[in-house]
Amino acid sequence: MGFTAIWISPVVQNINETTEYGQGYHGFWSQDITKINEHFGTPDDLKLLSSKLHDRGMYLMIDAVVNDMASAGKGSTTDFSKLVPFNKKEYFHPFCFITDYSNATNFQNCWLGDDIVALPDLDTESDFVKQTWETWVTEMVANYSLDGLRIDAAKHVDKPFWPGFQKAANTFTIGEVFDELPNNACEWAVDALSSVLNYPAWFYITSILSNSTNGMGSLSYQFNQIQQDCFDTTLLGTFSENHDVARFGSYTSDVAQRKNALTFSFYTDGIPVVYYGAEQGFDGGGDPQNRGALWLNPTGYDNTSVLYQHVKTLNTARNAINKHMIATNYSNWSPYWGYKSSVIYQADDALVFRKGNVHSVVTALTNVGSEGKDVGPYYIGDTMFTEGNLLIEILSCNSTVAGIDGTFTITLKKGEPQVWVPGSLLVNTTLCPTPMKNVNKTLSAATYSLSSHTSPSSLLALLTACLLSSLFFL
Repeated sequence: MGFTAIWISPVVQNINETTEYGQGYHGFWSQDITKINEHFGTPDDLKLLSSKLHDRGMYLMIDAVVNDMASAGKGSTTDFSKLVPFNKKEYFHPFCFITDYSNATNFQNCWLGDDIVALPDLDTESDFVKQTWETWVTEMVANYSLDGLRIDAAKHVDKPFWPGFQKAANTFTIGEVFDELPNNACEWAVDALSSVLNYPAWFYITSILSNSTNGMGSLSYQFNQIQQDCFDTTLLGTFSENHDVARFGSYTSDVAQRKNALTFSFYTDGIPVVYYGAEQGFDGGGDPQNRGALWLNPTGYDNTSVLYQHVKTLNTARNAINKHMIATNYSNWSPYWGYKSSVIYQADDALVFRKGNVHSVVTALTNVGSEGKDVGPYYIGDTMFTEGNLLIEILSCNSTVAGIDGTFTITLKKGEPQVWVPGSLLVNTTLCPTPMKNVNKTLSAATYSLSSHTSPSSLLALLTACLLSSLFFL
């Protein structure tokens, strides 16, 4: 499908008991952080996975649960001796379950979980806990050649803990901060972690793009709020579903609406994140329905499905754009990734935004669904396209020519999204061969290369700006 990185579940040893919720197959019930989860494989297996991904030019990110450990049964009777290496009660905050998610003291010092599986909350202000985690992350990154970490429940840890952890990790970190408000979520990407998952966008992706009765203006408003309140939107992890929330397909069965949600994730700012099964049309609701096994899909794994092919096209084009930008600017910093998106047209049934400067990409979305009316025609300006350039829509392979000042007209049919690019960005790809014949007549073949000289100190910039162009979560 063209992904350049994968994100996998936490890999440390979990509790082995079968609880009323079942077993800890997901990896989030940590019991011993000094050992690798034997149900996932051996330490050598993890090293081999990392090595094979790197051989393919891909990157590996693991999930990490830093806020808490896990204990089957009532929180008030937790046996702390089983929690390695935090095997004393003094390493945890006093027992109390969270009751107020608007109160930082409460949600940072009290415990997640319940009396079926309690999640004892580590005292991350403790010197022992801080030093243990910093040693752990340094060794994990070194031993398994990790390229990034997703941090579970990041806002449940006191913020002063994170700079030391980030320094010890010395790689990309992205935190889970479940908050609709951009200024609240993005606070954890300043003097804390490298970035955060784009929950502020997710709330609106699900509510607007899955429901044709909701105006697209709300998505445009939140789009602008994220731009305003987040220090660096280009590092956000943007997604339409994950293991903590209901799948997008549980909100709508309309394939066109699902395509719009995926397209938004790929072509707005940040790192697109796709949760396994989205490309197969999984539609499970909340936990555990959203965590169905990929290999138990009753129809098997279909790499010809509409959504699989949609994701593959989005990835192929995005990677080609990045290569073109690098080649033409003689730099590992692509102006496409680094250039923040801007809304250039908004209607109640459509949102159009531009990303990039000299070679921009224009994305048009709608939520009317596959049975909806045609949307448009809309006259689109402020595209940064060059007058006379052949423009290609990568999903349908329709084409048009940019008019005066790069303007052009779009009509969205059957609720399908559109992504318009100058044809020159698709040279040396297999996309849209018929319209590309006209481009290839006027352009010589391009040869692209990436610098192989990447020191550890430059890994973060290269990883986030260029190579971690899309992330597949398993």
